[in-house]
Amino acid sequence: GNSTNAIVIDVTSGTPSVSATGSLAFQRRIGVATVLADGKVLASGGSIEWNVMNNVAYDAEIWNPATGQWTRGATAQRARLYHSVALLLPDATVMVAGGGAPGPQNNLNHEIFYPPYLFKSDRTEAVRPAIASAPTVVDPGRTVKLSVTHNRPVARVTFVKSGSVTHGWNMDQRFVDLPFNAQGGQLSVQIPGRASDVPPGMWMMFVIDDTGVPSVAKMVRVNVAAAL
Repeated sequence: GNSTNAIVIDVTSGTPSVSATGSLAFQRRIGVATVLADGKVLASGGSIEWNVMNNVAYDAEIWNPATGQWTRGATAQRARLYHSVALLLPDATVMVAGGGAPGPQNNLNHEIFYPPYLFKSDRTEAVRPAIASAPTVVDPGRTVKLSVTHNRPVARVTFVKSGSVTHGWNMDQRFVDLPFNAQGGQLSVQIPGRASDVPPGMWMMFVIDDTGVPSVAKMVRVNVAAAL
């Protein structure tokens, strides 16, 4: 609709509950929401009218689930309207692509959005932690080992489902904070046991340091949960 309102639908209790959250700065018909490596949500693309160059939303906006507020991000060069996509990549950037056919711009191109977590406060590139080794396949309910190289402590290990986006919607997105224990650069990471938390398929495993900077992800396949 013609609104900048946003809502949160909480399904964790089994009975969905709907609540309002912070409003966006832009109306985004056919915009895309993309879960980032740290669990924040990027809103990109869209305009006031369906597939029309009217008040195009070029500026990115990022929603913080801890505060419910949106902050303005970088500015895109092209309108991203009908048939556009926005997909989190393993390097923690977002590929924003397409839009058109039919449309006011036939965008056979893409742009890369670099989230603020890749930069220091002086806007220089942050030094990133690195996952030196990780499993390529995991079973639900298991503890796995990670080896991390970095001069800062690891604050979070996050698990983000590889996306599948079309027509302004990414049904395959999931985000899980993984519990872990650290002994220096060796991490023991707990994979959830419920298939509803970690559906089978390909996931991106990130480590995030104590300043909020994420590693490049390791691609991990989650197996089908064993029968109980």
